[in-house]
Amino acid sequence: MTIDRRRFVQGMTVGAIFAQAVVAEARAPRFTGAFDEIQSWVGKAFPGAVVAIGLHGRLVALRNFGRMSSAPDAPPMPRNAIFDLASLTKVVGTTTAAEWLYDRGLLDLDRPVIDYLPTFAGTPGHERISVRHLLGHSSGLFTTDLLWQHSRNRQELLALIDHMPVSWTPGSHYQYRDENMILMGEIVARLSGKPLDRFLHDTVFEPLGMKDTGFNPSSRNLPRIVPTEQDKIFRHRLIRGEVHDENAYVLDGVSGHAGLFSTARDLAKLAELYLRDGKGLLKPSTIAAFTTRQAEPPGTSRALGWDMPDASGSFAGPRASSDALIHTGFTGTSIYIDRKRDAFIILLTNRVNPTRDNKRIGEARIAIHTAILAAIDGLAPQRHVG
Repeated sequence: MTIDRRRFVQGMTVGAIFAQAVVAEARAPRFTGAFDEIQSWVGKAFPGAVVAIGLHGRLVALRNFGRMSSAPDAPPMPRNAIFDLASLTKVVGTTTAAEWLYDRGLLDLDRPVIDYLPTFAGTPGHERISVRHLLGHSSGLFTTDLLWQHSRNRQELLALIDHMPVSWTPGSHYQYRDENMILMGEIVARLSGKPLDRFLHDTVFEPLGMKDTGFNPSSRNLPRIVPTEQDKIFRHRLIRGEVHDENAYVLDGVSGHAGLFSTARDLAKLAELYLRDGKGLLKPSTIAAFTTRQAEPPGTSRALGWDMPDASGSFAGPRASSDALIHTGFTGTSIYIDRKRDAFIILLTNRVNPTRDNKRIGEARIAIHTAILAAIDGLAPQRHVG
């Protein structure tokens, strides 16, 4: 009897898939060339990395590269290393939380933000900003100020956002802004009656078995937490085990835009949730609502929360599927979910160690994803000289 593999895995929960899955690289496409590509960027674009690759419901590769930091005596990067996800928080955490609330009829995408957050009212234009505008980064909110430089605590920073000017008509212009997802995190907390970190733990991370994912990680996990930047501007110390993002730090490490820490294996479980149409947690219609490219603003590449490749390209390179779900994090993290190939790629690095001035992660991401997707397609990747 022939078994339809896709239908089989769709009938399983994400937890069951990964409870039964074994890292079976010998049965998967050959990734030797892709692994060589990643290795070629060690010491150039980042000190170390962990990559997870999934295909047809199986974790087919989980590999570690390089060292935990740029220090001469840094230990090798472990496969279970915990990374500061930076802006991956926006999709892994806040978007999934919004989906959970929408799924249960508690969140209206087209309702004004001021209906959920009364303190956001009063500034001209704020009354026209909807939840959809926040998730699609088309709210019109804009400032050149660095909020953390003008606030001493969570309350003061949120107050600055409550009074932030609107520079474009909401829905008319795309502008990626952390403030959009900070507000979205506040909406989640208001609707759920729980702080964002507790809500995500209880409704998303624990059900999916994402045991190493959360905000403000415990000090007992410090040996596995990858250092980020040697901060010479704000905290004046090596950042390790606390959020790298300055605004998230002022927000006590818990925010809708940054602050999550996780492992490649945990993020693989989140990727499978999307490949299995939300099986076990969300309705397929909810996944569809959040992962469909938006019609407005004109020319946007965004779904809701998630980004998608556009005609000008993306970090996933020229082989990326046009409807893939993608996002990056400033610290050097990225997630790529390919529904056409039934595959995902999690690439976690600490490219900001020792300094954010190293910007070669851009070209590294393109080369690495191109090599992995070529391997998934059964092609021999062309080696990029990093």
